[in-house]
Parts: sequence; C-alpha cells; structure tokens
Amino acid sequence: MKKTIMLAGVIFGLNMSGIIYGQKKLKSKEQLSKAHVYRDLNDALYNKKHTYILNLDGKNISEIPDKIGKLKNLQELYLRNNTITTFPEELWQLTNLQKLMLGENNIEVVPGEIGNLINLKELDMFSNKLIELPVEIGKLNKLQKLDANWNQIEVLPDELCQLGNLESLYLEKNKLIKLPDNIGNCASLKELKISNNQLESLPAGISRLAIIKELNLSGNNLTEIPEEITGMSGLESLNVEKNQLKSLPEDLSGLTNLKYLNLSNNKLSSIKGNSVNIPGFVELNISINRIQTLGFNTNNLNNLKKIDLELNQISDPSILYNIKSLEYINLSRNQIERIDGNIGNLSSLKELYLSGNKIYSVSKTFGNLENLEYADLSNNKIILLQKQISGLINLKEFHLENNNFSSFQKNLVKKYLPHTKLYL
Repeated sequence: MKKTIMLAGVIFGLNMSGIIYGQKKLKSKEQLSKAHVYRDLNDALYNKKHTYILNLDGKNISEIPDKIGKLKNLQELYLRNNTITTFPEELWQLTNLQKLMLGENNIEVVPGEIGNLINLKELDMFSNKLIELPVEIGKLNKLQKLDANWNQIEVLPDELCQLGNLESLYLEKNKLIKLPDNIGNCASLKELKISNNQLESLPAGISRLAIIKELNLSGNNLTEIPEEITGMSGLESLNVEKNQLKSLPEDLSGLTNLKYLNLSNNKLSSIKGNSVNIPGFVELNISINRIQTLGFNTNNLNNLKKIDLELNQISDPSILYNIKSLEYINLSRNQIERIDGNIGNLSSLKELYLSGNKIYSVSKTFGNLENLEYADLSNNKIILLQKQISGLINLKEFHLENNNFSSFQKNLVKKYLPHTKLYL
C-alpha cells in the first residue's frame, strides 16, 4: 500500500512539475501551421503557455534575453539577421524546440549545451563566424536539416556522422579540407552541399549515401572522382565544376538515376567509355576543359536534352549526332571545321551554338533540323549556305556575323529564310 502511495506521489509530482513549468506536448506540423506567430518577446511572454512560434528576425538583437527560457512550449525560434554573439543558458532549457534559426549573426562558438535540444529538427547557422561545430551536435538525433553555409569551419566532428535522420547538410563556403571518414553513416542524407571549400579528396565511405539526390562539390580542389561514387545509386544531381579534375572513372553507369552532371571548368582532356553513358541523363555540362576528342559511348543517352562543351579543343563533334533526344548543343569556341551530314539526325534540336570555331563547310542536311529555333554560327569561315536551309521552318533567330559571305550569298540566305531574324 505504501509503495502504491509513493508511486502515485511521484506521478503526481511529475505532473505538477509539468504544470509548474507549463510545458505541453509537442504540436504537430499541421497544428503549428495554424499557430500564432509572435514577433515581440513581451507579447509572447504575456501568453507564454500558448507561444509556440517566436520570430525576432531583423530586430537588431545583440543579446538573447534570459527570460526567453520562460517560453517552455516554444517549438520554433527565429533570430536571423541580428548581431548575436553569445547565448543565455536558459535557451538550452527549451527542449520543445524543433527549429532554431540563427543565420546571419556574429556567432563564433556554439556551446555543447545545444545537445540538450533533443527535439530539434532544423538548425540554421548560416553566415556566422563559426570555426567548428561542437561534438555534442551528435546528440541531436532528430535533426533533419543543418545549414552552416558561409562560416569558417575547418574540421567537422566525427560525431556529426551519428545523425541518422539528417536529410540536408549545407556546408558551402567554409574552409573544410576533408569530410569525416564515416560520413556514409548519415544514411538519410538527400542533399549534401559542400561547394567552395578546400577539399582535395572524398572519403570512400561517401558511397554509402545510397539515397542522396543532390551532391554539390563545386569550387574545391578535387583531382578525381572516386569510383566508389557509383554506390550513390539515388543521386540525381552532381556538381563538380571548378575543381582540378584531370580524368573521370571510365564507368559511372551505376549512377542510374543521375540526371544532371556539371563538370565545367576542370582540366579534363578526354571522356571515355561509360563515364557519361547514363540512361537518366538530362543535362551534361563539360564546358571549359581541355577535351580534344569525344570518345564516350552514347547508346544509353536516350533522355539527354542538353549538352554544353563550350571552350574545349574539339575538332570532331560527330559522336553527338547519334543522340537524337538532344534539344540544346553548345560547341562554341572549339576547333571544328566542318558540319557533316549526320547533323540532320538531330530531329529534336532547338538551340545550336557553334560560334568561334573554324567552320568553312556546312552540310545541306543542316536544313533537316526543322525544330531548330535558334542557331549561332558567327565568327567562323563559312562562305555559303545551300538552299536546303529553307527547311529550317521554325528558325526564329540565326547569327552568322563575321563569316566570309559575299553580298550575293547574304542575299540568298535572306531569300531562303524570309521569316527568320538574321544577323549577317
């Protein structure tokens, strides 16, 4: 009997504790969407039991008042675009917090007490002065989104890799030189953005991010893409522009869901094998490299709509004429001398850029491109275009400046294309 009374007393005490502190059960996402958004701390404190969202963005706050700790039911706190540098201890007692938005402040250190916020799902530290993240961040088991873009972070704690529910990780424009070896443990990641850092290599464990959809590695110092990346079978968008890549793995066909690949502004000299022969491809950018020959397989590129190869050293682009799904081709500023007959196979082509080459000959099958809407063949050595160009019935704009047309030939072009806006 005494045990029963004691147990009842403990339960009553716990309940009374909840009443004293006014902490209620978490509101659902739908319920929060209907909750009042307080924009003044005093107003929020006046109705503290029913304050779930407090937005103090852009209020010129330099210190978070201690009394914020009285808002025990607070689930979303917005403090962006202020001048905050430190935190009161009371902040870390708000264990109902699900969103803590601290972007665009002057924060240099996040204290370890952040690990107390066990319900936190989204943490925004964008554009502060952080040089590291606390190891206690690994305690935030419910965290789904972490934005630490535009800081000065040099090293990530291994504990970050304990965040099994993390879906979006933003670390752009920091000073990272490597990723944790166990980054693959973040098995729920769908977005990983690490552009404009100082990465020289990727850990093999990154291949375990099987459901990731977007990976942005642009603006680093990577010299290669590891073959293990093919394990990222859910990847849809891969951006590796502005790195130091000299070659690609010859077979990336395991990336069956990849739609967008940006390899622009690297040091690639060739593309071979199945490195870009991926069925799901929609857009491929390999501009501003050192490619001389196109030796990659194309038999699986049935969905590729856009390819950009501007500013390379390509002399023979005919391999592209097998990709009948193409709607956009940019081959400007290369070393092309002829447009051969197979270009007529590109029945879906709408935009064609070939300016700044050495083209002197254009096949009459060029006129078969009846869906072509825009073409730029300026700054070449073309002498004439044959009458078959009259087949370009949808051509709206045609740039032919700085070629070698005589006045007679220019008049013929105008005759063949009376409804096209011509630049001769």
